[in-house]
Amino acid sequence: MRVAFFGLDYHARTGSSRFLLDLVQRHATVDAVFAPPDVAALRLAAAGFDEARYDAIIVWQLHEAFALLSGRHRNVTFAPMLDAMWRGGAFTWRPSFDAAKILCFSWALREQVMRRAPVHALVQYYPDPAARPAVRDFDALRGFLWYRRRDIPPGQVFALTAGARFDSLAIHDAPDPGHEAPFPTAAPAHVGRLLRSTWSADGAAFAQRLAEANVFFAPRPMEGIGMAVLEAMAAGMCVVAPDAPTMNEYVSHGRNGLLYAPGAHGPLDFARAAEIGARARDDIAAGHARWSAAEPALVDFLLTPMARLAQRSALLRAALPARGLAEAGIAVARPNGPLPEADWLLALPEGAAPGDAATLAQAVAEAPAGAGIIRGHHLLRGADGAEALHRTAEPAAAWARVLRGDVSPDGPAGFGVPEATLVRPDILARLGAALPRDVPALADLLLQAQAAGVAIHDADAVLVRAAPAPAGRAAWLALARRRAGAEAEAEQRLDAGWDAAIAAARARDAAAAPARRALALVAALDRASPALARAAERLLAGGAMRRLRAWLRR
Repeated sequence: MRVAFFGLDYHARTGSSRFLLDLVQRHATVDAVFAPPDVAALRLAAAGFDEARYDAIIVWQLHEAFALLSGRHRNVTFAPMLDAMWRGGAFTWRPSFDAAKILCFSWALREQVMRRAPVHALVQYYPDPAARPAVRDFDALRGFLWYRRRDIPPGQVFALTAGARFDSLAIHDAPDPGHEAPFPTAAPAHVGRLLRSTWSADGAAFAQRLAEANVFFAPRPMEGIGMAVLEAMAAGMCVVAPDAPTMNEYVSHGRNGLLYAPGAHGPLDFARAAEIGARARDDIAAGHARWSAAEPALVDFLLTPMARLAQRSALLRAALPARGLAEAGIAVARPNGPLPEADWLLALPEGAAPGDAATLAQAVAEAPAGAGIIRGHHLLRGADGAEALHRTAEPAAAWARVLRGDVSPDGPAGFGVPEATLVRPDILARLGAALPRDVPALADLLLQAQAAGVAIHDADAVLVRAAPAPAGRAAWLALARRRAGAEAEAEQRLDAGWDAAIAAARARDAAAAPARRALALVAALDRASPALARAAERLLAGGAMRRLRAWLRR
């Protein structure tokens, strides 16, 4: 089989797409073309390209490659990167992409693609932690930030670390074009030494400073995959990142990393940095095993013609042994109903359905013997059928965010949902608790269990698809009031934080309206003439975009 692979020349230098290219080369003969995101330069790099010579064509982010395609080839795969698909707060899509299968490396990208693409699939990449030495020295905290963008400046890192003593903070001062800024003149009082490195052709300065650190600060507000973050986790570093994709698709706050609301300046708790780093390395190792097991499904998706793929949406992973709930000792229980006899109870609110039985059974099989509660992530399905990933967080860390008023427009996050939580009956009896009927009740149960020393096992798997539930603001405020103790103002902070999150979301939506209109115009032109659409896109990407936005706001 012969495959054409198109990618960005930048990724050829950084090796970001190498893992997929290597995988395809194990199964097919591959002709790779790397070029900058410019059609003229791509035509020069791919001189003589004839799509008829290839059984499959793979386009990694370089959507300009569609200018070389007829739109009639039977097997084209487009692997866009999430961060490159957002422009001015709006998601970019062209009708010409519909002629391709879409391969998503991000759950957030999949959520958008589900609304648009006829055939798509998702797979998560994990590097091999065995390929890099483990960071084990946490006697003192030593941070590393590659300053790339104004979104995450050194000042923000100073604020995030203000509650801890850092022996050093190394800043690799190599910003993206247009994001240059003066280097800090001095370190804050809680940082012993401020170290600076700059770009070098061999990358030696970057590698040296990174090797000396044990806390890694994600350099960008959004990622396509986030290779630097994954490699830091694989090394066993304590990763600190914005609570945004793709970082929050790998990091569970307080468990294998620390998340903060984008733009937040409050100090984080680094007391468990060593434990968090070790767990990150373990989680990446488990993820790498899943990635390797998913290779046959991924290769099949890439090499199978589009018309033969019956599934509209596929999660590429290894098949699990077929096991039923009863076989795994799991019984479904409804809140306020009688508790059935079983090893594990799955609390299902009225109208909810259990998740995949094989996945739930696998979560039970992998849990340690002393676990009293097992919980996993969930997908929240919107009215349009698109699904958003919601990961669990360490309960105490999630509750600390609640007390700070650090919430999303939908309220607190990280506790999971009852439908993705398994509880042993004896634990309920020991705590004198009932099965949780909603998320605030689940949060209360988890906090009670943690305080009582109950072992809570986090299954790094999606255990259920859940329908959106009412935000339950009153219930959350009541829980904050009851559990806050000395934090007398916690309820007020949560209430104010909720209002602020809603207002910020509305402001972002309003600010993105001109970009949405501009991108809709490009999509309309693409239907008539892809060449005209490319010309309009080039125009809009320059200074004309600002003028058009101003005009559209009138």
